[in-house]
This record gives sequence, structure tokens and C-alpha cells, in this order.
Amino acid sequence: MVRPRLLLGLIGLACLLASVLLARPGAAEELVVDLSTDTIPIASDFSGTSIALFGVVERDAQTVARGGGYEIAVIVRGPPNDVLVQRKTRRFGIWVNAEGERFRRVPSFSGLFTTPDPGPQLESLMIEADAPLGLAAKRLEGERALLFQAYASKLAEDDLYVRDIGGVEMLTDRFFRTLIPLPDLAPDGRYVVDVLLFVGGVLLDRHEMSFNVDKFGFEQKVYAASHEQPLLYGFLVVTLALVTGYVGGVVFRRN
Repeated sequence: MVRPRLLLGLIGLACLLASVLLARPGAAEELVVDLSTDTIPIASDFSGTSIALFGVVERDAQTVARGGGYEIAVIVRGPPNDVLVQRKTRRFGIWVNAEGERFRRVPSFSGLFTTPDPGPQLESLMIEADAPLGLAAKRLEGERALLFQAYASKLAEDDLYVRDIGGVEMLTDRFFRTLIPLPDLAPDGRYVVDVLLFVGGVLLDRHEMSFNVDKFGFEQKVYAASHEQPLLYGFLVVTLALVTGYVGGVVFRRN
């Protein structure tokens, strides 16, 4: 049995340690980051755009300048999707889809931008950029890795899978910027942006932010109506088709 005096001493020591930890100053080096906009409007004539990200590494008065310089990485992930990737096989002279692999909550847009020399953490950054949103990042192996690479290659054809080593430009020893390109096929929704600060492979700070890609105008109203009131939407579509067919028939008969 623990003696009461010893127990009180342990509690007092724990309280002292907690007060010391709470009294610690903030991190010596911190990221301050901002985006040029937090909303990208999409209309029928949208042909793609870019978002500028600017940042600075703030140091307190006691922190000396780093001799080796900072390494910056920016990870951008679009709205999550559940996808099924299948390999095509030839059976009886016909190409058919074989059993594949299902990937949950994979980013519909995946971007990784780093300073010219990202350091030893590049591999882990690439794994994180591919990781499902909200789930732990882990390395894929075997057939699953090959199928995911095929999926990533398909996204890359539409500029939805970007790996830009050197895409982060250091304007000074502490100020940096990068451009996040969004193609015309960028899906609408919330995009999560993670900015990471390294020195010699050691993570010093991390900052998360987000922006939205939103449809607007007549197209968005039609899209929203088809999901919010599907029965009414279907009735109107069928009615419009019948009226259009009837009017077309009358016009052609007169001609």
C-alpha cells in the first residue's frame, strides 16, 4: 500500500511537472501561411486556375539562423472518393475486368510540392500525399501498390495527380511561396492543405488549412435539385422531353 505522505508527494510532483510544461514558451520556429483565396467558383466555362500559397518561418528572439536552410513541403488533397481499380485480363479472346482492389477515401486530387532538396523525408511525404483522408498513411505493397499506381497515372493524365519537387520557391531564407494548379476537371468540394517545415529531416512545425471549390450558377441549381428533390427533378425532365418531342413533331409536320 502506498503511504499517504508518499502519495501526496507524487501528486505534488505531477502538478509541478504539469505547470512547467504548460509554462513552456511556444515553438522556436513556427509556420505562418496563407492562401490567395479560400474559394474557387466553378461555372460552365471554367478552364482551370491556380491558388498562390505564401508562408514565412517565424523565429523567436533566442533562435539563431539555421545554417542548412529550411525544407518546406506542401500536401494538397481533394475530396475523398471510394474507387475500385481492376486489371483487365483476356478470357476466351475477350478483354474483361478481373477482380480488383478497392481503395477507400482516396483523394480525388493529390498534390505534393517541395523545396528543391526535400531531404530524407521525401518518401514519407509521398506516402502521406497518397494516403486516404482521415486514415493512417502506410506503404502499399504488391498487387495493391501496382493497382494504385495505375489509378494515380490515370489521375495524372487529367492533371489531378501532381508531384512537383522544387515547386516551393524560397524567396528569402524564411519566406516561401508555391502555386497550386487546379485543372478544369478539378472536383468540387473541400481541399485540405498541409504545410510542413523540416530541417535536416526533422519536423519542426506543421500547419493545416483548406479551401473550397464550389459550383455556382444555373448548373449548380440543376445539380442540387437532382439530388435534393429527385422525384420532382425526374418529373420535370420527362415533361420537358415530352413537350420538346411534341413541339418538334408539330414543326416537322408543318414543314
